[in-house]
Amino acid sequence: MAHSVPLATAIATKRIGLAVWMDRVLETSEEARRSWNPDAVHDLRVAIRRCRTMAEALTEVNPAPGWRKIKKSTRALFHTLGVLRDTQVERDWVKKLGAPGDPVRRHLLRHLTHQEKKHRADAARALDRFDRKDWRKWSRKLPAKAQFFPLESVVFQRLALASLNASTDLYHKARKGRSRIAWHRLRIALKRFRYLVENFLPKRYEAWGEDLKRMQDLLGDVHDLDVLRIEVRRRCAQLDPAATAAWLEKIEAERKTRLDEFRSLTNDKEFLWLAWRSSLQGGNSLHPVTLVDAQNASSAS
Repeated sequence: MAHSVPLATAIATKRIGLAVWMDRVLETSEEARRSWNPDAVHDLRVAIRRCRTMAEALTEVNPAPGWRKIKKSTRALFHTLGVLRDTQVERDWVKKLGAPGDPVRRHLLRHLTHQEKKHRADAARALDRFDRKDWRKWSRKLPAKAQFFPLESVVFQRLALASLNASTDLYHKARKGRSRIAWHRLRIALKRFRYLVENFLPKRYEAWGEDLKRMQDLLGDVHDLDVLRIEVRRRCAQLDPAATAAWLEKIEAERKTRLDEFRSLTNDKEFLWLAWRSSLQGGNSLHPVTLVDAQNASSAS
């Protein structure tokens, strides 16, 4: 039986939903074009990811060609922004981990500055190809289809439950295998779960959001450090081996700190996974949801 979740008054004014984030894509795209600074790039990419996540979820419960249009129209821009964002974050980490005058720091910053210029140009071209007119048209039509089921509907609870189950499976695999790819996959899965809950189950997000965001931030740092580690090995092979090894040790130490905190958070709050699951319609037993089944379930809830 699903547990009740208290409703906070802040939900009524929270910026959620497809219409909000589609408009946000247009706003942040202009901000990014003006400077391509890290905050603007991050904000645009987050807005796009939220739209893509919602479109993917809505495809499962209310199939319509508009959801595919959202994903297809943003695919190239989302990818190029990701590459640019990785470079900008790597540069910040290099400045944080290395003292001025450090030869590895100096070498990496030269390379990353050059790469950032290239990736900015790639992102600018992708943004030029992004059809704002079509996007604006879809932003007026598609949100109504997104409201086919009400917020907190059992349909969205079951989607979130499937996403949560996938995340917990990936967590156990990552914890046992400890591979970079496994933690990366868990990060993506948790992000999808967070955005589903945030936009379709806002009552629950008021209770869960803080933990979800912290978990996502920790795994985000782990991902950034993994990318930086690859760059150090690739770009610094000709430098002093001892200096390069020291950098790899610093990266590993930062990475370990964040994974230890993530494990502590999930182990100390093991009830989180169980509480989240028990609060979603369906408990541990999940059956495939067709559109007809979803309509019937929504009517009954």
